[in-house]
Amino acid sequence: MKLALVCALVIGGMTPAAAPAAQCAWQSGWAKVENAKVGNKGWDRDVALRFSADYSRRKDAQRVEGYFDQTSISCGQSASLNLVGAKSADISLYRIGYYNGAGARLIQRIKSATQITATQATPPGQYLVKLKAPGRVSTFVPLMIRGSSKSEITFVSSVLTWQAYNQWGGSSLYKGADGMRESKANSVSFDRPYDGDGAGQFRYMEQPLVQMIEQLGIDVNYLTDIDLDKAPKIDSASIIFGGHSEFWTQSMRDVIENEINQGTNLLIFGGNTAYAKTELEGRVMNNRIPYRDINQPESKFIGSQFFSLGIKKDLEVQVDSKWPFNVLGTTAVIRGIYGYEADTAMGTKGPGVEVLARASISPTEKGFVAMSTYYTAPSGAAVLNLGTNAWVCAMANRCPWGHTFDAQSVQQIRLVTAAIVKQAGRKEMGNWRPAFIDIPTRN
Repeated sequence: MKLALVCALVIGGMTPAAAPAAQCAWQSGWAKVENAKVGNKGWDRDVALRFSADYSRRKDAQRVEGYFDQTSISCGQSASLNLVGAKSADISLYRIGYYNGAGARLIQRIKSATQITATQATPPGQYLVKLKAPGRVSTFVPLMIRGSSKSEITFVSSVLTWQAYNQWGGSSLYKGADGMRESKANSVSFDRPYDGDGAGQFRYMEQPLVQMIEQLGIDVNYLTDIDLDKAPKIDSASIIFGGHSEFWTQSMRDVIENEINQGTNLLIFGGNTAYAKTELEGRVMNNRIPYRDINQPESKFIGSQFFSLGIKKDLEVQVDSKWPFNVLGTTAVIRGIYGYEADTAMGTKGPGVEVLARASISPTEKGFVAMSTYYTAPSGAAVLNLGTNAWVCAMANRCPWGHTFDAQSVQQIRLVTAAIVKQAGRKEMGNWRPAFIDIPTRN
């Protein structure tokens, strides 16, 4: 993707104005208070869910689209919206949360300006900005608003992975405009909309988990992985990643490994996490190389790593099930949850791990199996990896790849998720729930 192509399509962009100094106070319990407010049912009804990188942009449809000049802002900072496909638009700013099941709250409607400033009226969280224009298909634009660093949980939104797969304008880090890997881009820019419905992978890989966290009234700080790359101060008991966080910079990884060493828990509700190393230069992502190809396999700090693509396997809870799968009882099965991408600790390097659950296998199968793993770091930090990128999207039964889940499976997944999140406020969780090692340390 050439940056000039994107810029040539931008209409109505504006230069960010210097934001005045501001103070936003978020006291303990603010998330519970926020989610007690009235939400807006049907807030997303007129923007059909479209998965990213599904070539939906190849369909001949006139859209109003956009992108912000920043992926996240904090109190007192502003982000400018660049419109594509229309000279003006009706702009609705929605904060994603629980809101008694509504799923989002309308914070502000904007008629003319295309700049959004974070204030006391915009609580920390993931925002989706809806764009509407006459004769155009409506889309979303994501924007993260960061809060104070002290919280029970820090949730990291994986915008690097969204952008790596983004086909808007033709090219991603995987494929070119012809759909072939040979014509893929070596660099991609954040100065373009996302394909699909404009929300990147948020609506299916992160939104169901974010809404559960907020439903439980847990104080949460929000960051993107670009923020994490800048080595921020993190004052949370746990760091949480959603269903698909494949692309990490070296700085991101250094931050997470240091946090684990300081007793901060790492809770991964996905698969294929931290697989690909990438580099950031301003708003451009460059290159992709597996960490294991430079002798830094992700299993060294996660405990397990990506091993299989295109599978759909049942999850079997171990007979002596312990937290968090004990909420399902012994020998429970969650049908079809391992896949489309899945992880294993077999054949990897890293600390000794407990196998919380594993994939069902037939008598004729040989080799590695998908599994969910857990270990306790020397610092007392707990590192839990559910090991499948279907986990979060299955919570709302809205997965790509054609995978669907019955009501029982969705309920089982949500029960386990709630059990994990309810304990995420425990610093050094491994001292409360030590790992019982099934697969020893592998050097």
